[in-house]
Amino acid sequence: MMTPPTDARWQGGVLFDDALRDSMRLSSESGRRKARSLGDLPYYAAPVLPLIVDPLIAAYLVHGDGKAALNLELIGLEAFSYSGFLSFVSTRASARERPDSAECRRQKSAEDCSVDTEAFWSGHTSIAAASAGVTCANHRAMPLWGHPIADAGACALATSGALFTGVSRILADRHYTTDVIAGFGIGFGIGYAVPTLLHYTGNKKGPDLSLSVSPGAPCTGACVKLAGSF
Repeated sequence: MMTPPTDARWQGGVLFDDALRDSMRLSSESGRRKARSLGDLPYYAAPVLPLIVDPLIAAYLVHGDGKAALNLELIGLEAFSYSGFLSFVSTRASARERPDSAECRRQKSAEDCSVDTEAFWSGHTSIAAASAGVTCANHRAMPLWGHPIADAGACALATSGALFTGVSRILADRHYTTDVIAGFGIGFGIGYAVPTLLHYTGNKKGPDLSLSVSPGAPCTGACVKLAGSF
């Protein structure tokens, strides 16, 4: 099912959603549009650090390490694919109505408003946070920018962008706070876990398992010797 459901399965806020919506939602329509546009910038820029700056400029051009550049590129694509796929599944499965969609139907007739059920969780926030997670993990494992402060700054920059996107979605009334918290937590978790658990963990635990098979004494002919190191 590629198109979102037109019948919401989940409507309204939970926990602190309504209280924060009342206090954070911008009152003017023009203000909400502006917040939405500004918040889209870190979302669209999400690939810049993990897919362009770090692999192509820092790893390849500055450090001359083509293998690291390729690995960083593949790690970033892997994290984005997981985050995007899970966001797609979540919005289709939950079919939570966006707050501005419900607000429109409260103020106007049903014919003038479409039901938008892609609220949970915030896909924009999730993608931006996945970018931050990948960036933080890569710069923690490798001195891509040449200095601990610079590498920490890359992590802080990407994380700040993701947080800005999340807050803007609440200000623009496109998401409830729980949508944003879930999107940020899951996106950052995926972005950080993919390189850390799947690609960097083995390097910190010592040598990888290696095995070799070769002919050896005292047998001859069909005899082989199995040797390994852990």
